[in-house]
Amino acid sequence: MSVTEKKKQELYLELKSLDEEIKTLNMHLENIDAQLAELNSSKDIVNKISELKKGEEIRMPITSGIYVKAKLDDTSKLMVNVGGNVTVEKTPKEVTKILDSQLLELAKYRENIVDQMKVFIIRIEEIQKEVE
Repeated sequence: MSVTEKKKQELYLELKSLDEEIKTLNMHLENIDAQLAELNSSKDIVNKISELKKGEEIRMPITSGIYVKAKLDDTSKLMVNVGGNVTVEKTPKEVTKILDSQLLELAKYRENIVDQMKVFIIRIEEIQKEVE
């Protein structure tokens, strides 16, 4: 095998590896985007709940697509799961702050992944030029 053939084979393997890395990062991006959408939805719901009045009737989900009618008693405190089946009371404003913090962290993480993908894409373009 000549040097150029060996070099081309190495570049091909690197290209294949970069392609796999990009696919993996793309899956991470999809998951992050889903989490961001869920957090934004949660934030909207917290804001809407805090605008409701005591005694108003709402539909509470008990499982996917199944609801029960409920009357609100107090919207000034929300129960937040902190793990291990433990909940704490928080005001809607405090919950919104928590959600904003999570949104910010996820957005930073997403940005890092996009930056990583850009580096891989630049390397792929370099390899393609080398092989031509």
